[in-house]
Amino acid sequence: MTLGTAGALGWGTPDALIVVLIVFALLVWALGLFPVGGGRSLWSRALEATLSAVALAGIVWILAAPEWVEEGDRVEEGRLVVLVDGSRSMGVLEPDGAPRSDGVAGLLDRIGPAEVYTFGDRLRAGAPTQFADGDSDLGGAIDAISRKYAGERLGGLVVLSDGIDRGGLRRRVRAGVVPAPLPGPLTVYQLGTRQGRTDLAIDEVRAGSFAFLRSPFSIDVSVRGIGAVPPSVAVALTRDGQPAGSAIARLGPDGKGNAHFSVTPDRAGRYLYEVSVPMVPGDAVPANQQMGLAVSVVRDRVRVLQVCGSPSWDQKFLRLFLKEDQAVDLVSFFILRTNRDMNSGYSENELSLIKFPYENLFKGELSSFDLVIFQNFDYAPYFESRATELLGNVAEYVRRGGSFVMLGGDRSFDLGEYAGTPIADILPVTLGSPVGADERAGVPRLTPAGARHPVTQLTGSTADNSLAWSQLAPMYGFNLVTGAASGAAVLLEHPDLKGADGTPMPVLAVREVGKGRTMALTADASWRWSFAEAGSGQGNQAYLKFWKGAMRWLIGDPAGAPVTVETARENYAPGEAATALVRVRDVTFAAVDGVAVTAQLSGPEGNQQLSGVTDSRGEVRFDLPTAMRGAHRITVRAQGRGGAAGDAQTVYGVSTRDPELDEVEPDAVFLQALAAQAGGKYVAPGGFEPPTRDESAGRRVRDRRVTPLGTQPVVGAIVAISASLGWFVRRRAGLR
Repeated sequence: MTLGTAGALGWGTPDALIVVLIVFALLVWALGLFPVGGGRSLWSRALEATLSAVALAGIVWILAAPEWVEEGDRVEEGRLVVLVDGSRSMGVLEPDGAPRSDGVAGLLDRIGPAEVYTFGDRLRAGAPTQFADGDSDLGGAIDAISRKYAGERLGGLVVLSDGIDRGGLRRRVRAGVVPAPLPGPLTVYQLGTRQGRTDLAIDEVRAGSFAFLRSPFSIDVSVRGIGAVPPSVAVALTRDGQPAGSAIARLGPDGKGNAHFSVTPDRAGRYLYEVSVPMVPGDAVPANQQMGLAVSVVRDRVRVLQVCGSPSWDQKFLRLFLKEDQAVDLVSFFILRTNRDMNSGYSENELSLIKFPYENLFKGELSSFDLVIFQNFDYAPYFESRATELLGNVAEYVRRGGSFVMLGGDRSFDLGEYAGTPIADILPVTLGSPVGADERAGVPRLTPAGARHPVTQLTGSTADNSLAWSQLAPMYGFNLVTGAASGAAVLLEHPDLKGADGTPMPVLAVREVGKGRTMALTADASWRWSFAEAGSGQGNQAYLKFWKGAMRWLIGDPAGAPVTVETARENYAPGEAATALVRVRDVTFAAVDGVAVTAQLSGPEGNQQLSGVTDSRGEVRFDLPTAMRGAHRITVRAQGRGGAAGDAQTVYGVSTRDPELDEVEPDAVFLQALAAQAGGKYVAPGGFEPPTRDESAGRRVRDRRVTPLGTQPVVGAIVAISASLGWFVRRRAGLR
């Protein structure tokens, strides 16, 4: 242990406590001089007292915590601070196939000892372990360093970057605005070259975040290419991973071109559209060759085509129901001119009936409707030789996602000669009954499938729902069918009549055909549910609930599902906060709490599962990942006490547009101008010069060296030896 001559003795224990320790030690020592018992020599007592005094003095010394304190000033060399660009643009491949970030390690080694910081959208200590930051802000990093070392002149400030700066510094430097004085002399090392680079990229995708069902919307794509790229580029469009079109973008002298897509969505919901260009050899940034966005397809109004063979009470009630719904765009034909009328010899102005535009409806306009209703309509007097073609169009319309309903009457089902036609292939009942109808009255009976199906839910509970159906007014007249079609669900059945297979005759049946849905009601008297109930003072809620539920199910309206999941927006920026809201409702649309909900997330981050329980509002929220760009899908399942409450899914996109990769060529002009305006040094790619240093820069450091004296090993040894020898002397004298 070496102590400086300019130091001073200090104490780590308060003075008052040191005095107490000394007094206590003297008291113990004095008591040791006059022990109980005699016969000891003066020499023995003096030796013991001396050894005790040494031991007690050592203990007091240790407890007093003496320190030798040396204070002084010294001057240190100015710090060298290095700022390394950690943004994604540093990962761009150079013509030799290596990322430009590979040059960072070599430069740091040659620069030598320094305090290294990484900058991107924020500043952090240490060299970058990966180059994944976005929105690189060199000006913000310099400001942060100036604040951190406020009042201190740095020996040097070094910047390692490609010059692709997303902050305001590049804009100001290009405008000739001289930056504020830097905390030290600046040296800029450029990484990345401009020669020999190839990059083909999707520059921008322009489309709305929502579109209307069966109405075309545009997707416009901007393509950018530099280097060895073809003059014409094929741009591919996919929807939820399936091909949806292609277009050609022709690049101009500036390397930019455009492609246009016109898309007509055929179903409502949220879909992920992605555009991409092919890979070219030596592409510097393969990640910017595709870009996706989510689009919500909505119905502005539900478009319904109602075709009736003749006026009736059932036609009148249904037409009134549809017309009063503000969300329905109704096209209705029910007093029609047949081909026989047209060929009767009368002139056009002598006929009062309107001409039925069946060719336009069932050939050109059919796909514009969400729901087609044949209500007691016989096709033969109108379609004649074109029946197979036009009815085939209706069947194909359903398979592609449309909805179709056939209602009973003396011109429907077998009475309308639909057996053997394309319509028969899509109906939920089978035709071919030798007897066309039964005129007797009956109250349709709810089946087990009908007790669960959303079309036949009139009340909130199963028991109440069955009671409600049993109390409805009877129907008169039923079209007879041979049974239910394969894959169909019978919701209402006749209480007495049997089909060809001996099972109860279907009255109401539904079926999913391809992507579409169909429904058959083998009677033309659903209006009686409204008329009879209103006459008894119970209103017409049964009629309204039945048809509203039927329409929601037929058109596949997600808002009518017991379980829904949605995100606030279709598309998010990388890293932006996003949540999914799950709602669980019963058949009356009342919120259901305490339901266990699981969410399966799939996307670029991989698969993960979340779980939660609905609150009093029937809702539960899940935080969603947005770290990685691309398409993300959420599938939720709600499990109630009575079994599965339902499933739902949606999609959202994390934009693949990366501003940090909008430019791939280093900005040497910016880096050179920055170094010149700051009076610093610019070093071109591949070169090296030692960083500029300010030799006069330095900092005065206040030194304070504290050497503890009480904890030195020699002090402990003296205490131990003195105490041991004193105890030995006492034992020799016969004392304890």
